[in-house]
Amino acid sequence: LDLLQSRVARMHNLIDGVLQYSRVGRIKEDLTEVDLNELIAGVIDGIAPPEHIHIAAEGSLPVIECERTRVTQMFQNLLANAVKFMDKPTGEVKVGCVEEGDFWRFHVADNGPGIEEKYFDRIFRLFQTLTPRDEFESTGVGLALVKKIIEMYGGRIWVESAVGKGSTFLFTWPKRQTEVHDV
Repeated sequence: LDLLQSRVARMHNLIDGVLQYSRVGRIKEDLTEVDLNELIAGVIDGIAPPEHIHIAAEGSLPVIECERTRVTQMFQNLLANAVKFMDKPTGEVKVGCVEEGDFWRFHVADNGPGIEEKYFDRIFRLFQTLTPRDEFESTGVGLALVKKIIEMYGGRIWVESAVGKGSTFLFTWPKRQTEVHDV
């Protein structure tokens, strides 16, 4: 029965993830100005990381024009992954941002297990996971969803990582939002 319940929960999560993925770009919300300092604090509170994992913003984050729900989903996925895969006794996750011309360049960096370079493209594809589902419950939708949201706004995402030393997910976001693109 436990096995059956876990498989049903996995299927529920997969269906929910696919629905979230399919809604991006199809269901439009009004664009609004969102203070990322407040949003990130709320996301961290919602994730409720264990005591040995510290998540913090480096400096002040900007106010961006976006659909609040989509940006919340994006940061929830990035931060929850950093927490879920943390393998160090003291986990550090940092969120930061710098200006780069007409874009903001964000990063979500952790000191976790890292990712081999050969998987850098694969992790952003739908249903792709790098660990067996017995070790970590994952649908393989999260990073694909993040990528779709970022590209819909005209940005791009990539990862820099070294095995054993952690990963940094970087993405660009336009400073001025003229329109949201279908992807």
